[in-house]
Amino acid sequence: MSATFKIVFNGQLYQNTDLTSAQEQLSLLLNIPHNIVIQLFDGKAYALKKDLSSIDAVKTESSLKKLGLITKVEPQRTPVIAQSQNNQIALTEHSEGTNKHISKSTHEKSTSAQSELLNTDAAPRENLAIELSNNKYKLLHNTLKSALYFCYCALFIITLLGAVISFNALKNNFSTPNNVTTNNLSYQNYKQYLIDQNSLNQSVQKVTNDHTANPTQQKSNEYFSRFSSLINSYAQSTGQADIKTMGGDKLQQHLQEIDDLGPKNEFWQQLIQLSKSLDKDKHAIGMLNNTDPAKVQWINAVDWISQSYIRQHQNSQTTNNPPVSTDEQSNPILNLTLLISMLSLFSIFIIAIKMKLRAIRNS
Repeated sequence: MSATFKIVFNGQLYQNTDLTSAQEQLSLLLNIPHNIVIQLFDGKAYALKKDLSSIDAVKTESSLKKLGLITKVEPQRTPVIAQSQNNQIALTEHSEGTNKHISKSTHEKSTSAQSELLNTDAAPRENLAIELSNNKYKLLHNTLKSALYFCYCALFIITLLGAVISFNALKNNFSTPNNVTTNNLSYQNYKQYLIDQNSLNQSVQKVTNDHTANPTQQKSNEYFSRFSSLINSYAQSTGQADIKTMGGDKLQQHLQEIDDLGPKNEFWQQLIQLSKSLDKDKHAIGMLNNTDPAKVQWINAVDWISQSYIRQHQNSQTTNNPPVSTDEQSNPILNLTLLISMLSLFSIFIIAIKMKLRAIRNS
């Protein structure tokens, strides 16, 4: 049994060889699809031809060399006797242990080399296609497994977040129970209410006395005294009610609250300027009738300047501290709903990936 050889190619080309042209000619020479020929140039070793005699191996290597491919001839351990359409092999056996004689009839020498190269074996092509297909399936299988592990990790993290949000929501719900109870409406409860109110009034009185001793409160009292003196003079000249008649203590408290909206004593200073302007104009205003629209009422002037000062500071506070929208606040129910949606989505991904992996495994 004679030795056979194979042609091995590892994707290398000679210098100045056009890759595209070499691939097209090799596809025609081996009679295999062009996309499979492209895979032969990935750097791995492939057997382009097998089961060749020494002469046929040299001829085939010479033809491949003309295409620009760097190949090498290697001996093949397992010899295989192949039949081709253009070769006829006659085997003659001699009886009683005689040697075998092989006679071959070939075509003309001019067409023998070309027919050998064009009529390739089907087995190498099938093995090559199977190997490339297996590589693609392995790559797809590994990619799907990585995506499956990622979905498992994301599903675990989302589950933990959902558990934490649910625990916090339940904790907040049970930590503030509704303790509204119906009290008995009785005379004893009313007496207790009066005692509580008396205690509260005493506390307020104590705080008021403490404020009186405060130097800041003393300063505002001085401003109010000056304001009262000028306003009373204007009221007396124009026939209007004085500070005491309009509720002096409550008026002072109201004006002090307005002054607290801005810098200390800024509002009091504006009230003093207003009262001075009114006092200067008291003789002219006093000559007018009470029904005359031009007769200025001091309480209306104080109310106008108070409202203007309040609006001024409210606008400045709104500009510096914009309100926080309710939509921007954290809503645990909304977060939990989003997490549940993401759990469902990742569960669908996991099911789809596992079905695809099962289909690849079965194929």
